[in-house]
Amino acid sequence: MTEPLRPSDPSSVGGFRLLRRLGAGGMGVVYLGRSGTGALAAVKVIRAEGAHDDGFRARFAREAELAGRVDSPWVVPVLDADATARDPWLATAFVAGPALAEAVRDLGPLPPSAVGVLGSLLATALAAVHTAGLVHRDVKPGNILLAPNGPRLIDFGIARAADDTALTASGMVVGTPGFLAPEQARGEVAGPAGDVFALGCVLAYAATGRPPFGTGTPDALLYRTVHDEPDLEGVDTALRETLAACLAKDPGDRPGPGEVTARLAADTPGSPADWLPDPVARMVAARAAESLALPDVEPTVADGAGRPVGTTSRRRLLLAGGALLLAGGGTGTVLWAAGRDHDQDRGATARPSYVLGVQVTGSGADARLARTSERAARLAVAQHNATRGRAFDLAVRVVDDRGTTAGATDAAHRLAADPDVVAVLGPLTELTLRAASRVYASAGLTHVTSTTGQNDYYVWSPTVTFQTGAPHQAAGTAIALHALASHRAGRAGIVIDRSGGSVEHDQGGVLVTQWRQVLRGEVVPRVVAEDTDDAPAAVRDVLAHGVDDFVYLGPLEATVRAARQLAAAHFTGPRWMSHLLYGSGFPRLAGAAGEGWFVVTPAVDASVLRTPAAERFTSAWREEYGGVPDPYAAEAYDSVRMVLQTFARTVPAGGGRPERLALARLLHKVTYHGIARTYRFNAYNQYDDTTQSLGGETYVHQVHDGRFRQLGPILAARQKG
Repeated sequence: MTEPLRPSDPSSVGGFRLLRRLGAGGMGVVYLGRSGTGALAAVKVIRAEGAHDDGFRARFAREAELAGRVDSPWVVPVLDADATARDPWLATAFVAGPALAEAVRDLGPLPPSAVGVLGSLLATALAAVHTAGLVHRDVKPGNILLAPNGPRLIDFGIARAADDTALTASGMVVGTPGFLAPEQARGEVAGPAGDVFALGCVLAYAATGRPPFGTGTPDALLYRTVHDEPDLEGVDTALRETLAACLAKDPGDRPGPGEVTARLAADTPGSPADWLPDPVARMVAARAAESLALPDVEPTVADGAGRPVGTTSRRRLLLAGGALLLAGGGTGTVLWAAGRDHDQDRGATARPSYVLGVQVTGSGADARLARTSERAARLAVAQHNATRGRAFDLAVRVVDDRGTTAGATDAAHRLAADPDVVAVLGPLTELTLRAASRVYASAGLTHVTSTTGQNDYYVWSPTVTFQTGAPHQAAGTAIALHALASHRAGRAGIVIDRSGGSVEHDQGGVLVTQWRQVLRGEVVPRVVAEDTDDAPAAVRDVLAHGVDDFVYLGPLEATVRAARQLAAAHFTGPRWMSHLLYGSGFPRLAGAAGEGWFVVTPAVDASVLRTPAAERFTSAWREEYGGVPDPYAAEAYDSVRMVLQTFARTVPAGGGRPERLALARLLHKVTYHGIARTYRFNAYNQYDDTTQSLGGETYVHQVHDGRFRQLGPILAARQKG
């Protein structure tokens, strides 16, 4: 996670504009920066007092120069450095992914195939480091970042204090106890074989979830490293022999990095393209998204100006929204493609005809969304086909995936196999998206969804999968901003009901953190385990703590029950439900107990907007379907229109079949002004959420007279309800 710049921080270092703080230590600070070309970088600045020794600067300059020669895709490259600056600094490419230490700590050990790929690629990285004349000396889980296509080794022996890093003399212990070689533990100078030993420690940790020499005080760890055998219990048999060889006490008995690569490639075949298990892949994708969701540059003392004084209330709320957005972790997106069976205005000149696929789940709880998505697609395509002078006609092909992994895979295969299908709207759910996106990625077929909010698909589909909706985690951010904007941020009781799935847990964790750290409010959080009936007890417990505000994040039936409990207890404070319940049967099922509940969501009720675009859409929908637009209709319609507009640019002159990938390439760069918000995409093809979109394009709805009534955007709605 990043932190805002402080007033004392510089605004730029070398040619890098500083954006955020990535971390700080005894020697200096690491910043997130951007080069003149727009590339992100991690810029490590050594405090002047830590670099007063000329010998330090000389060693720093030499090792920075050598590191610049390291040529490996698995080593984060050095971009620039200056050892002569008052505060010496080093810039490396920025990797927006979690450290191995965090992934294993939070999600547990990696499977053998992932450990094999990890070890093989890290050994390749070490070989490149050694070829450049460097020894890392601090290979550990915290210095290994996970990216979708493989690990990255960072921080190799540069810009560190003389008493704790590679810039040290013999006689001092260098490295991290528990992940260093016996010769390092004895204070001897470590060579390349020491890095191989450390790699063995890292792989044992990745495979078992624990360091091979245990935990405890540094002295205890150093003693065990020198005298005890490593604990490899639980390591897969195919890996054990290689790890044991890496962990040999005698440096001469250890294999070289090249041999380690060969051994692991043979023992545990795997590919960087699919090397991580799904939970870790999801963490990697989510961290990448949140790290790239950057606000405006913070003012610093070096800019010559502090924060503006006497700014408006709206400005303060926007700034607060930026803090919430960063704390919440990023942005998510969804996009839609278009098509419908409609054939108007055909003249003598033949036009090419293409097909839009619509993948839906036509039964169960998602049937309502399926109908809305199909209606929105057909309306957008009907309008296209009624346009005089159009270059092509469109038809719609709807496929039901039955809401299962197998069904989603089959549906995607059927649509991808049709050469006339140029794009797909859908799928509707996280489960079906994970399955279908793999097929669409293989076929190069662009597909877009406005109803999902998790971003783990990017690992296997980095080019053709788009999202135009906000991420689920941003829903927690939205509730917090609404509480702040409407002055309702008191002591909050937050019940996270895990029977609602990981979505509720994700947004709930963000909300609890932001209520405490950004709103500075007290929180009484309770988690209800899956497959239990503990929810009523959790609600009673929260109420017993005298909370002012109440949030229930869970499925429909459980939220209705919570509403009835609160009504029976005469609780009348602000109440929020999950964003997923907008458009649900909550008002009808909860009855009087549901009156006054809030739901905050990017989904807009276009029928109450008084803008020309919203009025045209509402009128067209009413004429076509005989009523006001369904919940989530505007987002689906926007997505379809955006895709149609972009697809038109790919159609060859005189007709013919466009290259499928051409649409994805153009769509990635699009800025589209929709009915109620502006759509653009970040590097991961996710809706590029910003402070403005969070406060001005996320809507507050309140249950009133048995229905959801839209109050307006978060900031505009702060005086209502």
